[in-house]
Amino acid sequence: MNTQLAGQAIAMSQARLLCDTMSTLAESPVWDERRQVLFWCDILGKTVRSAALEPGRYREWSFPHTVSSLGLCENGDLVVACGMEIVILDPENGAMRLLHSIPAPEGIPCRLNDGRIGPDGAFWVGTMHNVPLPDMKPHGELWRITEKSAERMQTGLTCPNGLAFSPDGSIMWQSDSVQKWIRRRRFDRGNGTFDEGVLVAEMTEETGRPDGGCLDSSGTYYSAGVSAGLLNVFGPDAGHGVALAVPVPHPTMPCFGGPDFDILFLTSHRHNMSEDRLKTAPLSGGVWMIPTEKKGFPGFRFGDAG
Repeated sequence: MNTQLAGQAIAMSQARLLCDTMSTLAESPVWDERRQVLFWCDILGKTVRSAALEPGRYREWSFPHTVSSLGLCENGDLVVACGMEIVILDPENGAMRLLHSIPAPEGIPCRLNDGRIGPDGAFWVGTMHNVPLPDMKPHGELWRITEKSAERMQTGLTCPNGLAFSPDGSIMWQSDSVQKWIRRRRFDRGNGTFDEGVLVAEMTEETGRPDGGCLDSSGTYYSAGVSAGLLNVFGPDAGHGVALAVPVPHPTMPCFGGPDFDILFLTSHRHNMSEDRLKTAPLSGGVWMIPTEKKGFPGFRFGDAG
């Protein structure tokens, strides 16, 4: 990847807020091309939010537990990771139904974290050890969720994150925010399995602990470096192209959207920031819109294996 061209393709200097709502811990932005709105979660605010590009079209839905990730369903509903439960939300009338309860290892506090709809039509979602960061242990798992089943697919994770699938469904990217690795794996959309893949990067606090991630239509991967105020860009060949400074110190997850999928949305957080730090970055927790020359693609939908 040409580092200079990669940097020029994302107009970070033109970044602006989608709306004036600040979240404690915003995550999981997903663009709904049918409604032309962005959905995202405020994990600690226990809220799903949505907004359109034009002002005045903001909505939110409250949940009883942490709300960590979401995906679009083929019928227009949302599949939502709430606490240790998978819930279906009808955003038109606010109706909710429980789909699955995910078991945690006995005696270990856990919650669901990052999730993404795969090309197999399943909701892939991780669990994490729900304790302060320095005390987290590899009790996390990756689960494959369908309407009928919840299947454990991977163990030994600490804070599973960064899930993203290529447009043709053959590649899965994944990270662990505590173990600080990023991997690129081959994915079999026919049976919902993946290989060991290749280790793309081992990040640090300074280079950006890997949080949420997304892919553009060319297969380039964008990883939110939540500890360093950076967006780390990796080429389709898994090479590190460029690290871009973003408008806030703690970016959490990017996604492409807009009518032509040429806007990079970026969530952020203000959790555990000091008052002095917030004075220097008062828009932390906002959702940013950044024009790009790159383009994304419509996300896969829950229940659609096509």
